[in-house]
Amino acid sequence: MVRRTLIERTAALLTACAVSFGMCSCHERLITEVKDDVEISFSWWGGDERNERTLNGLKTFNKETGISVRPRYAEFSGFKAKMDTQVYTGTEADVMQLNYDWLYQYTSQGAEFMDLSQMDEIDLSTYPENSLRCGKIDGKQQAIPYGFNTTTFLYNKTLLDSYGLEPPSTWDDVFDAAALVRRDGVYILGMTDKFMWLSCCAYLEQTTGHKVFDEKGELALTKEDLEVMLEFSRRLLDEKVTKLPSDYDRRDFSMLRMAGAVSWISDSGFFENASDELKMELVIGPTILADSSVSFGWYEKPTGLYAIKKDTRHPTEAGELLNYLINDADMAASLGMSKGVPVSSAAEEALEARGLLVGVEYEANKKMMNEARLTTMDPSLENSRLIEIFMDQVNGIYYRSSNIKPSANRALEKMKAVKLGQ
Repeated sequence: MVRRTLIERTAALLTACAVSFGMCSCHERLITEVKDDVEISFSWWGGDERNERTLNGLKTFNKETGISVRPRYAEFSGFKAKMDTQVYTGTEADVMQLNYDWLYQYTSQGAEFMDLSQMDEIDLSTYPENSLRCGKIDGKQQAIPYGFNTTTFLYNKTLLDSYGLEPPSTWDDVFDAAALVRRDGVYILGMTDKFMWLSCCAYLEQTTGHKVFDEKGELALTKEDLEVMLEFSRRLLDEKVTKLPSDYDRRDFSMLRMAGAVSWISDSGFFENASDELKMELVIGPTILADSSVSFGWYEKPTGLYAIKKDTRHPTEAGELLNYLINDADMAASLGMSKGVPVSSAAEEALEARGLLVGVEYEANKKMMNEARLTTMDPSLENSRLIEIFMDQVNGIYYRSSNIKPSANRALEKMKAVKLGQ
């Protein structure tokens, strides 16, 4: 059901009161209703721009519905630890943004969220059915994605042109390009810990056909698989394709110390702004594959999902807010593409009508939507503990020249002890 405005709420209340009690008693109830506005809470993460855009949209929601929203927001770093405490103590917000793997972790450990498909306030007809699957657990629609993401490769084309280079399409191309630009202290790519891990997972799948998780979501890595991944990470670092991820600083892109970056689509705006300031051209590169790849190795995932606390005291109002977040034209215009290109056809149409579907993020999103080889990521592929274990061994190999085989053994033993969110 589409959300009601404050005028519609008032009109419905006046009608009900007039029929049952007469206009005098109705006047008293109306004053009480407006005076005691319902307050619900909403939590999300983001930088300054996303936070400001979200807050502006929430102000409009309050004006139109009379529902007050208490915001809880912070930077992504450290947000998960706060969410853990809140979810396990029952103090989470009424409406919350969750990362893909968090949803499955929480539900696997007993947490449960409202079945959004059973809430009349939420219009799911604006979503393709397959896009809702990532939030459906035990037959219940426990979360809804706002948009989708995949790994994308962004390059300063002007800088590449100065070396006579094209954006690389294979890992061999990447190593060849690195050999050319590193003489000037330039890295061909920048990777965070997560993107080092995802790149090594992709390389494993492309070269061997082995997946990190089996069809049941169980860890499928072998010692030999981890040896392949760790050897590949060592080569990325030794041949100066990228800095050590712990030293990653995306500002290197603006300083021309980094010719390209491995990024989520939803984070590409930073690199577009940096390129504009430099008066240089930014391009989306091909998805990098191994020569003679036997598998694609890259996946798509939600940019974030919205869920409602199972025992919220105000389910109707929480449902109205969630519907506003995903479908409302004003909220879509306020957010722009700060949370990615929306899945909701209503939100996407609102952006298109305002001429906001432009820029590298939108182009990268179209590329993702047209890539038939992309499938949905297993949520545990972003498990922070698995990434931490892998990167500990990468750092040990880099700093202490640890041997690959014992490092792979140590990583596998620790990974097997991780309780995955499935």
